[in-house]
Amino acid sequence: MRVRTYDEIHPDDSFRLSFLAFGEAWDEAKVRRVRSSDRRYLEEFALYAEERGRVLAQVVPLRFRVRLRSGVEEVGGLAGVCSHPAVWGRGYARRLMDAAHDRFRALDLRISTLTTSRNIRGYGVYAKMGYVDLAPFRAAVRRSSRRRAPYGYRLRTATKTDVPRMHDLYRKHTRNMLGWTERPAELLQWVLRENRDYLSKYRVLLRQGKVVGYLRTRPDEGMTMEEVVVPGPRDFRAAVALMESRHRRGMVTVNWITAADDVTRFRSLGYSVDGPIPDATMALSLTKEVRATDLRRLFGGTSGRFVQYPTDDF
Repeated sequence: MRVRTYDEIHPDDSFRLSFLAFGEAWDEAKVRRVRSSDRRYLEEFALYAEERGRVLAQVVPLRFRVRLRSGVEEVGGLAGVCSHPAVWGRGYARRLMDAAHDRFRALDLRISTLTTSRNIRGYGVYAKMGYVDLAPFRAAVRRSSRRRAPYGYRLRTATKTDVPRMHDLYRKHTRNMLGWTERPAELLQWVLRENRDYLSKYRVLLRQGKVVGYLRTRPDEGMTMEEVVVPGPRDFRAAVALMESRHRRGMVTVNWITAADDVTRFRSLGYSVDGPIPDATMALSLTKEVRATDLRRLFGGTSGRFVQYPTDDF
């Protein structure tokens, strides 16, 4: 098996592999667009396992900052991990991940992370490699109660001009939390280059015409709310009430709740918060300086201060 970079294989081979594994893929033009703007990607963009001229596995290594109990630190992240269905279970993806770990060590990164689902076969592979869950991901539900929209508040779809204010609100909302709190100010702009319709998921909350919070919603996928970033308690209640007022019947749903403060807020509004749900973020120590048993504590998973919202999924 030989390790190749994106520039060392034919783009069609990358597309074909991702399409077979995930049912969707980035073409060469989209990869070029992302590489030109998103600084999380390494120079290689992606690593591939090649054998006898066939591209059999893929790993996309990233680097970004997180906030740990020990301070802000740059860590590695693995995305797009897959192998050709014809060679599942033969170790290609695992060996390619080992190569990515070596690349992280060469960059003096001490920790590798990834997001996954506990429902897929890869979860067991990651656990055997030493990856550990950082914190439980929870979901919340509540039957719609015909709440009236609060006076002076309204929600509207976010626009590009809202992005700087949304980032400021995110920083304020996560100032006492750990984990994925070091979101670059340019992140949403980077993601918009990947998906021009991405902002359609976001709603900004206005109080007397001023933006005081935002959230994500995916009603077509059965998700009423996620990433409810509203620092003020009264504003938070207003945002939830506005979303509930749009659902006159049935169940209201909330996804990807990680921080204890968010759990408390939703429970105080009558939501049943439960979990863990299958989604998971895992981490691996790449050095003897960081013990595997310390990773949950470092990321805030044992104190309820861990936070990761869907915008930061990778």
